[in-house]
Parts: sequence; C-alpha cells; structure tokens
Amino acid sequence: MKEKTTKSDDYFRDLEDFSESNLKANIIEAKITENLSEPAIAQMFKQVDRVGFAIVELKSENHKENLLNISKYFGDVIKHEHSDKNGIVPVKPNENSPGYVNTTATELPLHTDGSFALDPPKIVILQCEVPVPSGGLTTIGDGKLLYDFLARTNPRGLLNLFEPDTMTVQREKRKSTKPIFEECGGITRIRFRWDDAVKISIKPEDLATIETIKSFLRTPKNLLQFKLKPGQILIMDNSRILHGRTAFNKVQKRRLNRIWFDGKSNGSQKLNFGFYPAKTLEELKKECCV
Repeated sequence: MKEKTTKSDDYFRDLEDFSESNLKANIIEAKITENLSEPAIAQMFKQVDRVGFAIVELKSENHKENLLNISKYFGDVIKHEHSDKNGIVPVKPNENSPGYVNTTATELPLHTDGSFALDPPKIVILQCEVPVPSGGLTTIGDGKLLYDFLARTNPRGLLNLFEPDTMTVQREKRKSTKPIFEECGGITRIRFRWDDAVKISIKPEDLATIETIKSFLRTPKNLLQFKLKPGQILIMDNSRILHGRTAFNKVQKRRLNRIWFDGKSNGSQKLNFGFYPAKTLEELKKECCV
C-alpha cells in the first residue's frame, strides 16, 4: 500500500505552485557532471529565496560526487565533528549509537541545525542515497509561518524569544545560550531545537510559548512531509526552514548525506537567509508598549 504523506493546504498559502500536490512538478531535474545548467541554477536559487528550500534531482548514481559538485554553489563547507574529510555527515541508523540524532531511527522533531555554533550554517543540504519502504519521511516547517502565527496570537511571548538568554542547549561539555529569533537588518532568523539528544533549558516565563511552538510544529497543516528519492537533494535555508523526519524501522538501511555551508558564494548573495515577517521587531515592541 502506498504510504500516505501529510497534505498541507496552508503551508505555502501564497505559493500555490509549492503545494504538496504540485511538489513533484517543482523538483528541479538536472544532469550533472561538473556544472548545473544556467536555468537549473537560476531556478534553484529562486526557489530557496522564495520559500526557503528547493529539491534538485540529479540523473546520476554517483551520489557523493553529485553532492560535492552541487555544493560549490553555496560557499565554503562547515565541517562537523561527525563529518568526513569532505564535510559530509552520514545520516543512518547505528546499533551502537550514543544518541546522536543522525545515528538513530526514532522520530526527529523539527529543528534548525548548528545549535552549538556561534554562527549556524546558512545552508543545510540533505541528499538521499537509500530510502526505506515505510516511515522515514522528511518533514519541513517554515519559521516565517511560525513567527507570524505567534505575532498574531501571542506578541508578548514572541517578543521574549528575542532575548539573548532564551534557550540553552547542552550536551556533555558543549553549551550554547541563544535567542530563538534574531533580527538582522530587517530580516528575521530562527534557531530552534527540541529533542532528547541534548539537555535544553528555558526560562520559566517562556515555557508556555515554547509549548505553543511545539504544538504548532506537530500540527499536520503546518508541515510538509515527503519521501526523498535516491539522488534527490534537499537544499534548505537554515535560518528559515526547520526540518526533521518520521520514525522508521532501524533494521532498514535508510541512508542520507548531510552537509553544511556558510552561504558565502556569488550565487548565495541573492539569498536573504531568513524571512521578512508580517510584524517587525520594532512593531512588536510598539504593540507590547516596550
């Protein structure tokens, strides 16, 4: 039986061409040796700029080579403690996993990457090598939709999330304390994580707002879920798009490759990295009489 994915009529409310029913039509298909065609490059950047992500399907089975070829459009690689010499992190189940999210088969809640980094990666790319028959759906959510929802329903709570000590993430000796939302020259960026692989601390006055965020990110109409196919590459603006996955059977050999970039390239200069909110930080302050 074909696995049902989550349909969202509201996710791209003003972007009908990116509704899930038309997701397949918006996948950028390309043959790649060393360079993408100019039209494919233009479409890729246009989609990331408009909605925060793009899917490129490369007609070649040389997965890692394809990934490294497409990588050059997004600046320098940011290496991770689990990455190989090229900066690629394998995302696959590991029976001896110490609990890192890239080595488990459990559900992974929506998050942005680089929770311990002073400056998180601007671009996160996931490439599918081996999918699984059931489960393991890629899930994405839009930080702009979340922000605008909070601005309408809880502006005071949202304003608090700009405080520099909003959220502390800790694992062993690594620790980072940051706001969830930041404003950078009129553009708003999100940083969020909530899973069992780390210890997360929140100020008591922000707990109710965090529960609202978690509920929003679990609500099907606010999500887009799909199964990446072998060769497909998901490119995300990590300052806007949150991503995760549904659980799957750990004996199934699901494998993805992940790589981070700083976004400093000629093409990436066209990207804002973040989103323009319905209400700016200054407007929130005025509304809340700060």
